[in-house]
Amino acid sequence: GGIQTVDQLIKDLPELLQRNKEILDESLRLLDEEESTDNDLRTKFKERWQRTPSNELYKPLRTEGANYHNILNKAMQADGQVKERYQTHRDTIALLCKPEAELNAAIPSANPAKTLQGSEVVNVLRTLLANLDEVKKEREQLENDLKSVNFDMTSKFLTALAQDGAINEEAISVTELDRIYGSYTQKVQDSLKKQEELLKAIQNAHQDFSKMKQSNNESNLREEVLKNLAVANDNFVELVANLKEGTKFYNELTEILLKFQNKCSDIVFARKTERDELLKDLQQSIAREPSAPSIPLPTYQTTPAAGTKPAASPTPTPAPRTMVGTKPQPPARPPPPVISAASSSSSALAPSGTAAAPAAAPAPTPGASAPAAGAAPSQAQGPPYPTYPGYPGYCQMPMPMGYNPYMYGQYNLPYAPSPVYQNPGQPPYPPPQQPGYPFPQQPYYHQQ
Repeated sequence: GGIQTVDQLIKDLPELLQRNKEILDESLRLLDEEESTDNDLRTKFKERWQRTPSNELYKPLRTEGANYHNILNKAMQADGQVKERYQTHRDTIALLCKPEAELNAAIPSANPAKTLQGSEVVNVLRTLLANLDEVKKEREQLENDLKSVNFDMTSKFLTALAQDGAINEEAISVTELDRIYGSYTQKVQDSLKKQEELLKAIQNAHQDFSKMKQSNNESNLREEVLKNLAVANDNFVELVANLKEGTKFYNELTEILLKFQNKCSDIVFARKTERDELLKDLQQSIAREPSAPSIPLPTYQTTPAAGTKPAASPTPTPAPRTMVGTKPQPPARPPPPVISAASSSSSALAPSGTAAAPAAAPAPTPGASAPAAGAAPSQAQGPPYPTYPGYPGYCQMPMPMGYNPYMYGQYNLPYAPSPVYQNPGQPPYPPPQQPGYPFPQQPYYHQQ
């Protein structure tokens, strides 16, 4: 591919780097947005926002993201070094990638008239180099011979043990090694001596050859160009390897960052679902709370005034029907009265021999307060006694009314029956009927 391959690889690196940076930035942005939302809600609801803070939950992910960020920074530095080296040797690499004809034209050629091909120094140097090649071949053959030697000291040691009853290991080993490897030792020493002599001769011949080359400027320029081309070739191979490795690195890092992004997306989605459920619970809890605190009652409604009795209980307590020996007895009953037809028909509705019980007091309205302004209970009723007309000369006096706080300040309640004063010898008036009772109203005797 030549220079075009290197240019394309260098052009692809920034795109791969930018893609990885965008994936990493998007992953961290998801975490930042969710953490910001969590902090805002925690500030808003304070102690009601009972869940793990996002900044603590995301510590492993942020550490992993910081590691990826450092990797990308190091990759950017490596890319910069590769680009700098490429720019340094780009011209020579471009020359090296040209066709062979253009390459030969760009390289200075030595003048045949001035070449050293037929000089004595060159011939001597070539002969010495050929002798050096022969030494190398002898070395290889000697090495193979040494490796093929069968060296076994077991039989020697056993024979010595059987003859003498003891083993002189050092003496036997030295003798046997000299017998087997003595000839090879001599050959190695001769090869080393020959090598040293050849190296000295080659150095001297090369010095003479270098002096002759320095006198030819065109040859020096050619050598410089060839040296630069060799360096350019080495850099080209290394640059292509580095760029391919960088491309592979960025592609593998992209897969890793995509997994990291999926991990961040999953945990952010889970946190969002948890946040929505918690918000729903908080909204329901707030909706069930009272909108305002209960207003205390005024002092004049809760504290009884001076000279007044405290409010009675909303549930009336019926007065005792009979107090033996403690209260004065009521006056004797008058004789039975003459019951009218209307009274007889209404009285016939009740079963004979059974006294009808009065209706129960009305139940208090739910939510109503229990101060003295509550509904007035019905007065306790005794058994239905018949009303008798008074004797001549006797005037039925009204019974004293006790203090009943429920009888004041009420609306839509029946008034208490007024006491009836009868003249002597006059039949009594029928008592008024109370609503809801199927019996005629009987007089109430207040118990003292």
